[in-house]
Amino acid sequence: MPSSTSSSDASSAKRALLALVGAFVLLNAAALALWQAIPLTPVSTGRYLAAVDDHLAMLGRSKGQEGRIILIGGSGAAFSISAEALGEELGRPVYNGGIQAGIGFRNLMDLYAPHLDPENDLIVLLPELELLAEDERYSATWCDVVFLRKDLGRLIGQPRCVPHVIHRTYQEVRHHLTGNTAVDEVYRRSGFNAVGDLTSHLSVDRLSPDFSEYRLPDTSPEKLDRFETYVQDRLIARGLDVLYIPAAMPEPACRWRDVDTIAAQLSALSTVDGVRHDLSRFCLPAELFFDGASHLNREGRLVQTRNVRDALAKYATN
Repeated sequence: MPSSTSSSDASSAKRALLALVGAFVLLNAAALALWQAIPLTPVSTGRYLAAVDDHLAMLGRSKGQEGRIILIGGSGAAFSISAEALGEELGRPVYNGGIQAGIGFRNLMDLYAPHLDPENDLIVLLPELELLAEDERYSATWCDVVFLRKDLGRLIGQPRCVPHVIHRTYQEVRHHLTGNTAVDEVYRRSGFNAVGDLTSHLSVDRLSPDFSEYRLPDTSPEKLDRFETYVQDRLIARGLDVLYIPAAMPEPACRWRDVDTIAAQLSALSTVDGVRHDLSRFCLPAELFFDGASHLNREGRLVQTRNVRDALAKYATN
């Protein structure tokens, strides 16, 4: 009799567990269906990362333009370079493809890939050290992009993003219920211009960042090799021209010999002739930065745009 009772208890526990798992699966499936069904609120459609779709549309519309130059980096490129000014000065179409390092360089380039044109494009690589350090296939930022784009295909390919997407879906429901429409004054989709430059920070005054305890991001040889392999296999092997130009860095970064080594290694990726880089020109004082080690303010943006223009001048005159 005790054996029969024990077997019955175990069977009941098993049924309860299966019912719990089934309820969990159904709840998550319902959340994913809700994600696909409900429209995004202005909080989400106006977010900084929602600009990914605008950048894709920008590159799609301009594909085929002769002599097109595409700047690739993280938010450092978005904040710190004026593609608009470069286009006017170089007499070529220039577009800024920088958005945010946390997306992952490879993830972003996979999205851009169908809009690149080997016959006409020059890809200018301006990877800030954070972009090299944070280039992961999975990140909360990348999952946010998947959520904002309602990209079910990429979610299936990246199932680790499912919990994030479900969490953001429930947040979205709350935004609908509360009527929240708040968007950051700087980090917003409408802060980008027609060629991909972020301009919303140019009229905002902030205290200069303190770089007294600045430390280099963890840019290991393995991460550098991973970046190089992707560029060689996915860009250069397709016939795209590539030119490396250093991203702007705080002055303390130049105290580390590693920065020179990284710049020399990445320069070897260039497939077109450019000027030799004086790295000290790209190491800038704190008063030229806006709110971090990669984001330049209005004055710093003028300096870095001039640096990029000078580096591109030899190519643009060919």
